[in-house]
Amino acid sequence: MIDDRMRGPGHGATTVWVYDERRRVRDDVAGRLVALPFVGRVEVVGDAVALQQRLATRQPDVLLVGTQRAVDTGLTVATQVIRNHPGVPVLVLGAPDDAETVRAAVAVGARGYLRWDASALEMGLGLSRVGLRADGRPPQPSPAPVPLASVGAPAPAWATPLNGAGPRAVSTTVREAPPAVTLSMREMQVLTGMSQGKSNAQIGRELYLSEDTIKTHARRLFRKLGAKDRAEAVATGFRRGMMS
Repeated sequence: MIDDRMRGPGHGATTVWVYDERRRVRDDVAGRLVALPFVGRVEVVGDAVALQQRLATRQPDVLLVGTQRAVDTGLTVATQVIRNHPGVPVLVLGAPDDAETVRAAVAVGARGYLRWDASALEMGLGLSRVGLRADGRPPQPSPAPVPLASVGAPAPAWATPLNGAGPRAVSTTVREAPPAVTLSMREMQVLTGMSQGKSNAQIGRELYLSEDTIKTHARRLFRKLGAKDRAEAVATGFRRGMMS
């Protein structure tokens, strides 16, 4: 079964497909995706055979595949798509603390991992990291890989690309790219809140964490980004492509 969800004229042209056997999950994820300004079409797919048939005739800009701890059908579908249609970027959807699925997703060649409960903003960040543009322009070639956070910890809300060619030197005068920085899920959420002008107390209320805990995450992300304050951290996040 495939359902189409269309946006009105004037919105982005990006097409995203969501595969999950559970209707509630795929409908919930689709509802967050259609809120993104660069997404023009979302199709939700609940049947693996129907998905493969549709891929044989046309392909999305990105495919999200839902997984479950109890069964491996989601990873099986992701593996089949990656093998049969290597040009389709695949992101795996799963529980935030499912390290085993993160490892499996890396092994089969998925571009990244998204939490089921990621907000629309976090999903947008994840999609942007596999080459989708927030300005509605066509997807770009796969970016250089940025390591996932330790798979022993909760998977980040935003997807991190796992494949892709590294940058090529253009001339000897071009400055080398800064070393890759990996922020934890919480650090990314705190940085996102900072970019929205929220105080530590506001961020803490939204994440159900104490203000002191938010300050601890802030100090850690400042250290990782080499920033001395909020403004520099946010600017560095945008400059490194962590945020859009």
